[in-house]
Amino acid sequence: MTAPTQRFSAALSEPPDADATLTPQTTRITPAVIVLAIGFVSFLLISNALGARVCEVTLPWRLAGEPFRLTFSAALISFPLAYLFSSALTEVYGYRISRLVIWGGLGANLAMLAFLWLMAMLPTDPAWAAQTGFTDEVQRRWFESIAHMFLASVSACFVGEFANAATLVRMKVAMHGRLASLRLMAGNALAALLDSVVFVVVAFAYVLDVDAMARMAGLEFVFKCALQWLMLPFTVGLTRWLKRNDDIDHYDVGTSLNPFGLHLSSSPPPHRNR
Repeated sequence: MTAPTQRFSAALSEPPDADATLTPQTTRITPAVIVLAIGFVSFLLISNALGARVCEVTLPWRLAGEPFRLTFSAALISFPLAYLFSSALTEVYGYRISRLVIWGGLGANLAMLAFLWLMAMLPTDPAWAAQTGFTDEVQRRWFESIAHMFLASVSACFVGEFANAATLVRMKVAMHGRLASLRLMAGNALAALLDSVVFVVVAFAYVLDVDAMARMAGLEFVFKCALQWLMLPFTVGLTRWLKRNDDIDHYDVGTSLNPFGLHLSSSPPPHRNR
């Protein structure tokens, strides 16, 4: 077993350092931050690409004499993984870096949407359109559909991700770094609730009735929480390993939670008691 793997395995059973000095700290970007940021942005893009499709699964049960059907966005299968990366970033490296990465993910999604629009506006080769059926009209309708889902997803991501980050950092300071599992669960639950409601309302307000939207938002909330909580042991183990590997355990004492403040920090260097 390699040394990093040994440290990661040990981190699963060791408690976090609760003796860290709760003082304002500078933010240090390490290679792990870059990897986590790439993971977050990647799953955000994947989720928004999948979100253009609405799925329906019929279960082998009946409700009020009718088949029990679950209607959900295909993004549901990948989006909770984005929270894993953003939660780890916030817990270890602080709100400022997390805020920057969240904006980077939102910017990447808007850039992707802009280039999809450009592709949809370009004229289609007639021979290729005749062969595939993907005419200019079909292409533009497809873009209108995916653009609507992208905007819904970006709106939901903005609300959910910043709610998650703000909850984590405030609870971490209040708990003096203890009970990481509890604050990760609380932050993820709040984010899943807000994300689900905003996404469903923006995406389907003119398509589904209130009951259908409530069922879809409820299903998405339950599924997101269940998946995030199932991944909780890995998330906690990852954050503990990162704290030891990078020697960082950031406490956002006095940090502004304004999502539009994109500066990092000019505070004194971090200090931790040993």
